Amino acid sequence: MPKETIPFSAFVEAAGDEHTAFVNSMHEYMLENDCKVEIKEAANGYVVSYKHIPSKRTVLNYVFRKAGLMMRIYADNVSAYMEKLADWPEAMKSTAKKAGDCTRMFDPTACNSRCIGGFDFVIDGERQQKCRYSGFMFYLNDESKPHLREMTECEMRVRGL
Repeated sequence: MPKETIPFSAFVEAAGDEHTAFVNSMHEYMLENDCKVEIKEAANGYVVSYKHIPSKRTVLNYVFRKAGLMMRIYADNVSAYMEKLADWPEAMKSTAKKAGDCTRMFDPTACNSRCIGGFDFVIDGERQQKCRYSGFMFYLNDESKPHLREMTECEMRVRGL
């Protein structure tokens, strides 16, 4: 039996009116920049992933949590635009700093053998070595959305080189 495709409109509806403009705009941007979208059902809603076709790597995904919709950015090239993090609101900086540390950076045999490792970056003069699955994962709100858009655009520019 073939897998049923979940329409993007179902995700947009589940995301809610407060996120409609943002997720639609990001969706168009990602498709225009050589990404394909995959939508799967999950416990609290959907997981929506955007994979960059040329690099064959996921750039971002949306996940639903009980407290709301989150966006995770796989910022593989964060060192190329790390200065942008200085402009983040304190709440985003705090979330990134509190994210789990990447155990693989300290012990190459730790973590899942398929994990390529986390992110090494600096915020407020402090070096951070964070897990790729939690290091850049934020709730969507009016404060975070412009910074998440900017970070995604920076990541896509570097990947497009």
